[in-house]
Order: sequence, then C-alpha cells, then structure tokens
Amino acid sequence: MYIFLLSSLAFVSANYSIDISGLKQSYSVGEEISYTVILLEDGKAIDRTVQVTFSDDFGKSKIVNSVLSNSLSKLLVNESFASFGWHVQAAYNGKEVSRSFAILEKSSIEFSLEGDKLIIKNSGNVPYTKEVKIKIGQEESTYTQNIPVGGQNSWILVAPKGTYNIEVSDGINVFTKSNVNLDSQSTGNAIGVMSDEFKGTGFASGVRDPNNLDKTFISMDKLPVALVFVSVVLILIALLYIKKKYTYSRNTSKKK
Repeated sequence: MYIFLLSSLAFVSANYSIDISGLKQSYSVGEEISYTVILLEDGKAIDRTVQVTFSDDFGKSKIVNSVLSNSLSKLLVNESFASFGWHVQAAYNGKEVSRSFAILEKSSIEFSLEGDKLIIKNSGNVPYTKEVKIKIGQEESTYTQNIPVGGQNSWILVAPKGTYNIEVSDGINVFTKSNVNLDSQSTGNAIGVMSDEFKGTGFASGVRDPNNLDKTFISMDKLPVALVFVSVVLILIALLYIKKKYTYSRNTSKKK
C-alpha cells in the first residue's frame, strides 16, 4: 500500500511541458507541413499519443489528428486550406501549446467540356472572380465568374446544328477543343452560352443571333436593370394615382 501511494504521488506531481517545433511561417498548396510535438516529463522526452488540431483563424476549417510525441509528423496542404492565417494546437494532460502559420493563395481553375456543357471548376483555395472568354466558332463573349472555393459553374453552349471549334480563356489558362457537335434547335441561329441553372427557362446570357440581332435572347446581366426600371415606373404610376385620388377627395370636401 505504501509503495502504491508513493507511485501515485509521483504521477500526480510529474511536471509536463509541451511544444511544437519545425513549423515554417507559411506554406503553399501541395506542400507538406512537417512538425514535431515535443513532450517532456520532468525534463525528459517521453513518447505519448498527443491530440493535434489545425484550424484557420476564422474557425471555418478544423483538422484533428493524433500523433506520437517526439516523432516527425506531416500534414499535406491541399486546396481545402483557405488562404489566410492558421494555427496548430497540441494538448496533453492539461498542458497545451499553440503556434501560428499562414497558407499562401493559389488561384487555379479547370475547364472541361461534356457534350454541349462547359464546366468551370475552381480548384484553388481562393474565390475565382476572373473574366472568362468563350469562343464558339467565330463568335466570342466574355463572362465574369464568381466561383467559391471548391465550387463550379456550368454553361450550355448554344449554336445552330454544326461542328465548331471551342476556345475558353481567362488570359492565363486556355482550353481548346476542335470539332464539337452542337445542335440548339430551340434557339434558331443564336450563338453563345446559357447558364445551366436557367436551362429550359428561356433565359440566356450572351446569346446572340448574327442574322437577327433584334431577336437576341434576354441577357441575365441586364435583367436586374430592367426590373428596376419597371419598378420605378410602377411606383410613379402609384404615386400619381394616390395624388389624383387625394385631389379628388379634397375638391369633393370643399364643394360640400
């Protein structure tokens, strides 16, 4: 019993210290974070399983690992690591330590074509907001993108029945494909692209009919302006109606 009490007392009074070494100030996507959790008991290194938590400064992303203390550990930085401040925290038996680092920005985009559908996928770790030029045959249009990290936009290529050369570019990345068969029977001679989410609604963006410009589809980027104009007109009509009613009521009261 006496020996048991002595051993218990020694365990309680053990002095632990913990730290993280090997970290750099910043990392790029595709790079490995190499680090070592240093754990000491009464000044001597001990091997224990330690919980390590990586998280961004805004608390949106969190990665929890269990590693062996005093051994080299690694974590691959992929596209899910947002480009701002991060920190790593290690804890053991009531002791904890936190160290900071940064993830550098990586803007990356992937263009692909599936039938008549153009897919623009954000494979970087920052929102993609560049202008993309889409060329179908000789017709070219520009579209501003706003794709969140891990997201994508889908566009339907619109053109009369025929074979076309397709080129997509944002000024840095270029995607081309030759002899693409398109057959947009419902759009007549119109050439351009239509957002996949509006497919079948009759609304298209940047679709032009070279032979009938006055029959061009309604552009979605101009639609909000039209709605504002119509709203203003309706408000003015309503105000005139109210004024007329008020004037009529006032004149009627005077006659009485």
